[in-house]
Amino acid sequence: MKLAVVGARADFGAHMIVDLVADGAPHELVAFLDDDPALWGTAVHGIPVLGPSTDAARAVAAGAEGAVVFLGSPRDRERVAGIVLAVGLELPVVVHPRAYVAPSATLGRGTFVGAMAMVSTGARVGELVMVLPTALVSHHVEVGDLAQLAPGCRLGGRSRVGRRAFLGLGATVVSARTVGADAVVWAGAVVAADVAPGTTVAGVPARPREPRT
Repeated sequence: MKLAVVGARADFGAHMIVDLVADGAPHELVAFLDDDPALWGTAVHGIPVLGPSTDAARAVAAGAEGAVVFLGSPRDRERVAGIVLAVGLELPVVVHPRAYVAPSATLGRGTFVGAMAMVSTGARVGELVMVLPTALVSHHVEVGDLAQLAPGCRLGGRSRVGRRAFLGLGATVVSARTVGADAVVWAGAVVAADVAPGTTVAGVPARPREPRT
């Protein structure tokens, strides 16, 4: 599929997608969309940066059939995904050739699974989820739409991660625990008790903290 990458130039997302294609994924990159005006009209890895993340029609004109939405904010990802769909682009599931997704697992549209990540038996991952490199989604885990799992996250069996939740680098959720919607788990935290929706937790074991500003 011919893909546009949306909102990824300023972070490592663009490079992950370029590497994914280089590693043999069945996609062709035809455009980037980025909100930095200084990048418009330039090229990254030889791929043109056409305009802002909201200008999905330009990606269609460039021949894109689908889009990977890499905006960091889940609400921005949701908003831009709506624009992408409105102009007729697909939101494909994109899985790195060196990731593992069990045959019994399910991935929602627009979800990305990075290199060396694992989505295990019976796991259910929602739409527009970012499962970044080396993250582990164990058996029968449920991950809500628009969640983000940073590199090295570990979700124990039958745990649940709510809609728009964020798990930082190397965070762990032990088996059968729940991280509520819009919750934030800091890097390295170990979640041994349920995390209420909208709560920020940190530490070992994870305890509520004031959100970072």
